[in-house]
Amino acid sequence: MELIPKEPAYERGVLARQKYLDLARRVIREPQIEYGVLYQRFVENDWAAIQLDEAVALKGLNMGYSPEVVSWILLQSPYLQYHVHQNKVPLAPMSQYVRSTVMKLFYIRKIKVSRIVANKIL
Repeated sequence: MELIPKEPAYERGVLARQKYLDLARRVIREPQIEYGVLYQRFVENDWAAIQLDEAVALKGLNMGYSPEVVSWILLQSPYLQYHVHQNKVPLAPMSQYVRSTVMKLFYIRKIKVSRIVANKIL
């Protein structure tokens, strides 16, 4: 059975999905991949989908996006979309997954940057 992602209902969702796709293309180094193909490739492997989300979130943070913007982008991840629309998981726990993923990476990145700066000073 071919899995087809649900289209975003609002313009904000369309923009977030496009930004997720742009970041994912950079992460997986496939500049031409479409969201539907990305969705089919990752939704049936939770581990791979979570790894993609983490890589996309980190790429967004490294590009200067705020944690809030990265969280908004991650709401369009194939992993979240699949679980909310196919598995009928409530949005609240999936939103918590997004927030915790982004904040974990934000703080790890912050610690790494602090260590680099400290090493340069010393």
